[in-house]
Amino acid sequence: MHAWEAPGSLSRALPLASSVLMLLLSCLWLLGAGPSLRLAPELLMEPWQVHRLLTHALGHTALPGLLLSLLLLPTLGWWQECHLGTVRFLHNSTVLALATGLLAVLLAGLGVSGAAGGCGYMPVHLAMLAGQSHHPGWPQRTLPPWLLPWLLLALTLLLSSEPPFLQLLCGLLTGLAYAAGAFQWLELSEQR
Repeated sequence: MHAWEAPGSLSRALPLASSVLMLLLSCLWLLGAGPSLRLAPELLMEPWQVHRLLTHALGHTALPGLLLSLLLLPTLGWWQECHLGTVRFLHNSTVLALATGLLAVLLAGLGVSGAAGGCGYMPVHLAMLAGQSHHPGWPQRTLPPWLLPWLLLALTLLLSSEPPFLQLLCGLLTGLAYAAGAFQWLELSEQR
């Protein structure tokens, strides 16, 4: 999608950001970089490791988790990118990945075991789906929009052990907070 197109207009071109994201996830998997990108709270205290708050979404250690993430990018991510626009899609993905990582690290810091330590794009998919299924313009189907993120959470738990359940739940909660307007101050304005 080109930068000069309106955020609500659908383009026939292949969505650039989500397509590049698919390629990046696949390349990082082939290089075996997943474990080095995982969200590990104990490593965040070391210098130059804060990147894990964002890069945890790019790494995968289990093939089913990678395949599910790659499957959802053309089905869900392309629609979101065409609906939001490329810049807004990247912005929302980045903010939600960072917020999910921060929430998981906060829970881990409070002693909740299993809240962090994983990697994968599924928490961001859940956050994007939960955050945007409440907005006007979301395609109306037979299922209520609020149910879709919960069904995706259940499907992810059935198909893959990556990332951990609490990290997936952090993604879902982050998306619900986004839908409630908690990140409204971080939204891109039309002038930007």
